[in-house]
Amino acid sequence: MKTITKFFGAVFVCASLCSCSEQTEHVKNIVSNALTINDKGIYLRGEMNDYEVSETYRLRKSGAGFCTLATLRSDWAPYKFKFADENWSKGTSFGYMNPPGVIRDGIKAIELNPNSKFEEISYFPKADGVYRFCLIPQNGKYFVTVTRSSKKELPTMAQLIKLSSRDID
Repeated sequence: MKTITKFFGAVFVCASLCSCSEQTEHVKNIVSNALTINDKGIYLRGEMNDYEVSETYRLRKSGAGFCTLATLRSDWAPYKFKFADENWSKGTSFGYMNPPGVIRDGIKAIELNPNSKFEEISYFPKADGVYRFCLIPQNGKYFVTVTRSSKKELPTMAQLIKLSSRDID
């Protein structure tokens, strides 16, 4: 039930906020530039999507890192998550490097371990909304940031449908 509610919440938010025709480079890239490490796609996997692998949550090039969007509710916090491939493989399973592994609004990026097993990151959104989860490679290390997205970053319904249809193939 929680998954269904989150899905329809995401659809409602995107439908209500994306009626504008303005297209930013970020939105255009939402269906391309997917992150692959060791020939494996990397996804946001956590409580916001029942840890499922879905093209909707695949990380894509955005600025200095690779990001995806997810709808969160503040009353369901904290959300636990990791970035990982579909098999949680060594080298592509990113959890926190050092405890406690908590990220909050306004906190700088925290370092990740690409070989983590159980080290999930916890995030506490201050308000309901769509959030941007980013994996940032820097000098041979990896970092995570989570920020509330702007309306310009939100995908259109057509883009969401295109991403969802890839999961069915």
